[in-house]
Amino acid sequence: MSFEDLENGKDTESLYSRPDRLRAFLHLVLGIMFFFGSALVLSGVAVGVCSYLFHGEFSDISAALSIVEDLKSDPILLKIFIFISSSLPMIAAVFLVVLTIKATPKDFLMLHLPGNLKWFGLSILFVFVSIPLMGLFLQINELIDFSQWPELYSWLQEQDLNNNALYEAMIGEKNGLSILTSLLFMAFFPALAEELFFRGFLMNVFNGMFKNMHVAIVVTAIIFSVIHLQFTKFLPMMFLAIVFGYAAYWSGSVWTSVLAHFLNNAMAVIQLYFFTDGSYEKALEQGATLPVGASVALLVIVAGLFYYIQNNTTTKTENFYV
Repeated sequence: MSFEDLENGKDTESLYSRPDRLRAFLHLVLGIMFFFGSALVLSGVAVGVCSYLFHGEFSDISAALSIVEDLKSDPILLKIFIFISSSLPMIAAVFLVVLTIKATPKDFLMLHLPGNLKWFGLSILFVFVSIPLMGLFLQINELIDFSQWPELYSWLQEQDLNNNALYEAMIGEKNGLSILTSLLFMAFFPALAEELFFRGFLMNVFNGMFKNMHVAIVVTAIIFSVIHLQFTKFLPMMFLAIVFGYAAYWSGSVWTSVLAHFLNNAMAVIQLYFFTDGSYEKALEQGATLPVGASVALLVIVAGLFYYIQNNTTTKTENFYV
């Protein structure tokens, strides 16, 4: 389906009318199936490849947890494992959907380059003015007393410790190769995969289902935060996902949120290497130290930017669905 077809309501490739809400829902189901299928297959590939490179012999997917533990002593192989098993399934899923429904990738996934530098620039500015507010949302998240549910609280703490240990293991030594591979595998590839899947695919189909991009952005952000399994950081991650969603929506291009996501990840990687000695907990603490007055001022600026861009941008994403 081409961009012009979004205006005349026809899909020139299949000669059918543009898909409706039901088809949007079916595309969602298809995407979820492709994601879990790809995750299963590619996790097996990751285990096989990395176990061979590390141990000299192939292992099956049942050895995944032990392989991850082994790879913590080899940061580069660990990064490759995480990429194949976590990032690649998202990329594979969205393109399998595109092929199956015979849509044009540029239109379905918003892969057009930003059409207007002004709105692209303002969308990026909105993201980076908003990022410091994550500390405020982290503090709000900490007000939730998870300890009243002991089993859940214990599980959440365990998840946080495991995730933090994984991030720290991927950092490795402070040298050129380690920094370069971290920027590639911890910053760029996750940004590309997550933006294609969440903003390019999920936000699109939810917009088709709800006929409201604001609802689509928020629902996508909730799923984004849930799937990371870091509920003690649920609100800041959801807030960041909402910000990425609006950046893609206002500029009409997923590349805007890919760039913003990559730069955010890259700053986190640089922080881990040069400011927190590889400690993920220290990085979180540094991000939560913004004074109250500064937070209020930033909230006002962010709200003003939101109002201006939302009401004036000329490059908002079109609804792919009828």
